[in-house]
Amino acid sequence: MITNQQIKTIGRERKLTHFVSAKEFALALLEGNIQKSMAIIQELDYQGYNTAFIYDELITPAMKYIGELWQKNEISVAEEHLATGICEVILSHYMLNIQKADTQEKKVLLFCLEGEHHTIGLKMCASTFQENGWEVKNLGPNLPLEHAVYMARKWQPDVIGMSLSMSFSIPTLRPYIEELERLAPRPAIIVGSRLIQDYDLRQYCSPSTIFISEQSELKSWLQIYNNANSLIHSVRSDS
Repeated sequence: MITNQQIKTIGRERKLTHFVSAKEFALALLEGNIQKSMAIIQELDYQGYNTAFIYDELITPAMKYIGELWQKNEISVAEEHLATGICEVILSHYMLNIQKADTQEKKVLLFCLEGEHHTIGLKMCASTFQENGWEVKNLGPNLPLEHAVYMARKWQPDVIGMSLSMSFSIPTLRPYIEELERLAPRPAIIVGSRLIQDYDLRQYCSPSTIFISEQSELKSWLQIYNNANSLIHSVRSDS
């Protein structure tokens, strides 16, 4: 079985000499400087940094830093919204140019829990799945449970990924997990959140729930899942 340490290190194959700080990227976002913000990501991409590294070591800590500034009243709500909006635009542009693997003929349904409106993490997850050859439906923020169940029954995804970023949403996990695990065929359920590092979410989930806090972890899990699926397909073909 792959260890947590292996999950955290897979995908960071190359050590490169220059890396702009997440704080510098955050300040460019807060300045409203789209060109500078875009140039930072493009330069890292040109140097060979993979998407998991850019997401985990640049975008995620930059947005966390911006959130901390807002909580300390060092920036206004308007400035936080400006930075978030620019980050979403840059992320969407970056995703268009990511080289994608051969299709896996697998489907993933992504959404934020009801009451959750932060979608950058969700978009990064969608990007990671697409990069690995998956078909993705991203239903966005604030999705009520009944609509999640409806779409899951209609589309029958192999995996359902739920995102949350606010601690008040943690108890909401339980009804989502219970209802979605009743589906047939039963999808794998992933909970993606930075809260995993500070809170024990297991009491609100089931033993089979998969927890992901970084894109490098998701990338590693997908490698294992895709390899296992390829092996099963190969065995069936030989039968």
